[in-house]
Amino acid sequence: MKKRAFVCIMSLILVMAFVAGGAFPVWAKTVFRLSNQLPPSHHISKGLDIFAEKVSEYSKGEMELKVFHSAQLFKDTEVVEALQNELMEMGIIPINKWSGMIPATDIFEVPFIFNELPSIKNFIEAGADEILDKEFRKKQVKTVFWVDYGYVQFFNNKHPLTKPQDFAGLKMRTFSSGDSETLQALGASPTVMSSSEMYMAMQRGTVDGGTTGMPAAVSRKLMEVQKFMTMANYATPEFIVQANLDWWKKLPEGDKEVILKAGKIAEESIRQSVAESEAKAEKTLAENGVLIYRLTAADRQAFIAATNPVQQVYLNNTGDIGNKLLTLAKELLAREVK
Repeated sequence: MKKRAFVCIMSLILVMAFVAGGAFPVWAKTVFRLSNQLPPSHHISKGLDIFAEKVSEYSKGEMELKVFHSAQLFKDTEVVEALQNELMEMGIIPINKWSGMIPATDIFEVPFIFNELPSIKNFIEAGADEILDKEFRKKQVKTVFWVDYGYVQFFNNKHPLTKPQDFAGLKMRTFSSGDSETLQALGASPTVMSSSEMYMAMQRGTVDGGTTGMPAAVSRKLMEVQKFMTMANYATPEFIVQANLDWWKKLPEGDKEVILKAGKIAEESIRQSVAESEAKAEKTLAENGVLIYRLTAADRQAFIAATNPVQQVYLNNTGDIGNKLLTLAKELLAREVK
């Protein structure tokens, strides 16, 4: 009896030693990181938190996503390179940060090819996602889900912008080179600057106006320094959550399914919050004295004609891929406006 007890005890000790020494596999959850440059209070950041919660829920606690807000890991200017070099597993990227390597990603800044908020989702799901993901994979990343930001509008402090001729001579803040081409086509003089510099530039008269989204205008208190806004819905600064491709390929299929399922929930949650924040921001701007002019169908056609050269520049820079994307967007737009 004593011998049998001794054998059992020694066997248990050996098993514990083997486990501690790594002789037998020990269960551990899969932990991965996502870099986010936006503050925790931003509606997109809240959507990323939902993404993390759903990853844990759908994996029954076997996977953990750690979201690092406020550029704790990388700035938006660093995130593409960091993702390619697997310095993190996932990140949220402003799609225009890819334009140097994949010019076709500038499709979201081609003016007046989208109409309303659902237009963006329709475009992505109609084939744009597949077309662009093929290009992203060549750059060692995999698209997990898309993040809508909302539309860009025209603000200024001189007069209502109801037709292209109204832009002549205006100095306008812009957020990208693609957006600059639109303003130039309309007759304005664009200056690329960060959103953090916009308020002071408008207050001092360095610029007469600028382009930005309504929620951003409210958060930056632009109603204090701008009198007019034209609701044009002419472009959108789309974001994407992406993963390092080598890391993604190593994941078990079940883990991939969990991440994609959680991503779809987060994508729709953010899309809904964008619609709500746009409506709320429009109301806030109006209540604070900003005169809002909404383009009519006839106005929109005049703007489309004036900015048509921007489409040609896009096609010249993007070849067959850009042609496929622009054709798709135009086909969808034609159906929407019927």
